[in-house]
Amino acid sequence: MFKRITVLLLLLLTVFAQQAWAQMTDAQIVEYIVTNVAAGKTERQIANELFAKGVSTSQIQQLLRQYRNATGSSVSAEKETTASVSTSQVSRNVAQPSQEDINDRLFPQEKKKKVKQSTAEKENQLFDSLGRKRIYGMEIFSSRRLSFEPNQNQATPEDYVLGPGDELIITIYGTNEMVIRQTISPEGTINVTQVGPIVLSGLTIKEAKGKLKTSLSKTYSSLRSGASHLILSLGAVRTIQVNVLGEVTSPGTYRLSAFSTVFHALYRAGGITEIGSLREVMIRRGGKDFVSVDVYSYIFGGETDVNASLKEGDVVYVPAYQSLVGIDGFVKRPMFYELKKDEPLQALVDYAGGFSEGAWSEEIQVERKDGQVNRMFSVKHDAFDSFRMKDGDVAQVVGNDLDLFANRVTVEGAVYRPGNFQLGGDIATVKQLVEHAGGLLPNAYLGRAELLREKADRSLERRSVPIKGIMEGLAEDIVLRNNDILVVSDVNELEPKGDLTITGEVNNPGEYPYAEHTTVEDLIIKAGGLAEGASLAKVEVSRRIEDPTGTQASNVLAQVFSLSIKDGLLDAGAAGFELKPYDIVSIRKSPNYQEQRNVTISGEVNFPGQYTLQSTQERVSQLLERAGGVTPNGNIRGAMVRRQITPYERIARRSLARMAAQTVSSKDSLNKEKLRVAELYTVGLELDKALANPGSDYDMILRDGDELIIPEMITTVRIQGEVLYPNAVQYVEGKPVSYYIKQAGGFTTQARRSQLYVVYLNGTVAVGNAAKLAPGCEIVVPARAEHNKLTTGEWLAIGTSASAIVTMVATIANLIKNNRQ
Repeated sequence: MFKRITVLLLLLLTVFAQQAWAQMTDAQIVEYIVTNVAAGKTERQIANELFAKGVSTSQIQQLLRQYRNATGSSVSAEKETTASVSTSQVSRNVAQPSQEDINDRLFPQEKKKKVKQSTAEKENQLFDSLGRKRIYGMEIFSSRRLSFEPNQNQATPEDYVLGPGDELIITIYGTNEMVIRQTISPEGTINVTQVGPIVLSGLTIKEAKGKLKTSLSKTYSSLRSGASHLILSLGAVRTIQVNVLGEVTSPGTYRLSAFSTVFHALYRAGGITEIGSLREVMIRRGGKDFVSVDVYSYIFGGETDVNASLKEGDVVYVPAYQSLVGIDGFVKRPMFYELKKDEPLQALVDYAGGFSEGAWSEEIQVERKDGQVNRMFSVKHDAFDSFRMKDGDVAQVVGNDLDLFANRVTVEGAVYRPGNFQLGGDIATVKQLVEHAGGLLPNAYLGRAELLREKADRSLERRSVPIKGIMEGLAEDIVLRNNDILVVSDVNELEPKGDLTITGEVNNPGEYPYAEHTTVEDLIIKAGGLAEGASLAKVEVSRRIEDPTGTQASNVLAQVFSLSIKDGLLDAGAAGFELKPYDIVSIRKSPNYQEQRNVTISGEVNFPGQYTLQSTQERVSQLLERAGGVTPNGNIRGAMVRRQITPYERIARRSLARMAAQTVSSKDSLNKEKLRVAELYTVGLELDKALANPGSDYDMILRDGDELIIPEMITTVRIQGEVLYPNAVQYVEGKPVSYYIKQAGGFTTQARRSQLYVVYLNGTVAVGNAAKLAPGCEIVVPARAEHNKLTTGEWLAIGTSASAIVTMVATIANLIKNNRQ
């Protein structure tokens, strides 16, 4: 009967457990799989565990398939591969680098080339971090470093055309001397005394100089005879009004210097936009197209004459580009460039600075967006000059990463001159190659070397070489082939020497490389010498247990040697103790070495401040005596000690906090906020009893960091909490708690009268109405806990659960009844 009841209960528990686990998300189950894979479990083990926890078979299979796809291999296959590699390496007893490692180590230039190619493939260099096209030359008119501002201090060119607003300086020297400064009027004239108005607007400097000389000769005859001379120069230069329109950042009307050019006008307008043309900037003068400016002629060819000068009323118009194409890959400057209608692919390559190192220059791939279908063109080298690019085309220059040599062999490892050598002539065999490399190093492993040889598919095969026999003429020499790689291992690579470790009281503890005949003294010196407080009486050296010929396991974990130091060296009998690989040297701290421990006394004492403890058993009464005793205003009964938490206390409190967090029952759980780890806490102290009984349990033993606080005398009692009028009243000796409650107006209706408590100045607490009061204490009246009322939904939930329990009880009762029948 009881067995059947037990079975029924187990089935119910299993159903509930399956329902709980069935609520696991896919991410939680995948995390469970990954965690257990790292623990070394197989797929079958993981599947069985999940099935036992209620996860369905189909769900497990689906998630395992997802995990294989994400990792690229199954769990068991990964473990088998790892085991196979490890077994193979152990059986050969020789470090076997992979083919990729060998190529990267022996051919660093090819490795850099591949990295560069990979970078070019992964990172599109035609766009910036914000996804905008990188168009060459677009920033030339928006850079603050290049403003194209005209030089106002330059010599006036003779072809400069004068206009209203120009200031002229006319200098006459010789028989007659005169300086005339005149500004051309809006009517285009200057007015000279005794000469009258002279029309100069529209004339060049050269023409104006001739006209002035003729006009002034009527007054200054020496100009006609040559006895005097005339010099014409510009003072203040007039400004002109120019309109900058089209695809510029800030189109509009600008007033510029009369010396300004089209480049300065584009700069003042904020530069050209992303869709503006750099190849066909138009200057319109008098309502007609005057000249077209190709900025590329200036950028790439240095043709300064394209930077045309502007005149009053000129219009600078920037149209949209007609053809913008990109070039990426192995070129010196991968970007977008603007091409004219008749420019071929070769022009694009030239604009990009030509091919970069490692480029495959025999062919360029051009991708073209042709409506809804993209097209790809493979343009051969001889067609670069004839292939016409279209707007939106992108050319891709691939790299040439072929590593083909017709007569190269390589030797690496424990030889004097490793590297690449020419195959043929004096180098045809393994022995000749080693001899040309300077011979074997003393630390070369002579058991065998490795010959890596290319197969037809350019993969490498490994072949064992009896290097010692070949070099001594006792074994047949091996004829080399093109691209053979001979690897001679270092004996230290095959027999690694473990590092030495030193811990404890040294200046620089840590690991140090092993060297033969290293002694304990040597290692201590490498570690910076003994630290202050190091023990000279106890030095331990622990050594690994190593017995390759052993056949049975041993309980011994390590071999330990105890040594001592005298006059900086190991004591007699142990001097020159040589270390072995993986030895650990431990320098202990002397038991008689003690750093000063300080405490502080503050408040109402005669000599407050910091004091150093004289012994580990120094007490509060002794410290107070050293501080000169308490002042007349000091409150001995309110004294307290503020103490720093120790590492051991911190661990204990954190453990208690973890236990509180794991507590299921809210009724029995601790308040985690009250368990938070504080660095300082208060220790209650009855200093009056400590002074009356020195050395007793009341007389607390101090420890490092303690602060003894003696407060001043306070003659009031504070009442707070659930009272009608919380306040502070004068202390009256002998009065009970009820007296002070009345002084605060009495209890409120929410007061928990039986649980009131008294907090004293020294940090101690007393509970209940019978507590004895003292000056400066505080009476706290807590409130009664409020009981939350259940909602209608909660009552319904309780009723549903009760119904389910009744149903289960009825089922069990029927089973019992049937068994009895």
